[in-house]
Amino acid sequence: MATIKVIKSSSVKSIKAQFTKEFACSIRFYNGKKIADDSTKIFELSKIDNPGGELELGPKSRVSNVEKYFKETFGITVQISNSDDSKLADNSMTLNQAGKA
Repeated sequence: MATIKVIKSSSVKSIKAQFTKEFACSIRFYNGKKIADDSTKIFELSKIDNPGGELELGPKSRVSNVEKYFKETFGITVQISNSDDSKLADNSMTLNQAGKA
């Protein structure tokens, strides 16, 4: 199991780097309908008052569950994509499968 640390002051870039290192897939953060800039902080994207915590994920975690967790816990819209961030992963895939897609 990998732990992805998400705190208010985390940047999009730091969380993306954690995802790439742990799962060989990419994660996209959205600010409204646009992809968030790498320098954007979590508190700037969050739609809730107290974003922050640790996310325990394994390579068999489903893409849909990870995306739902970010939305419900942090109020942030994310999408999981393949390793080179050229194609969104299917919601039924695992993180491991997304990295190989």
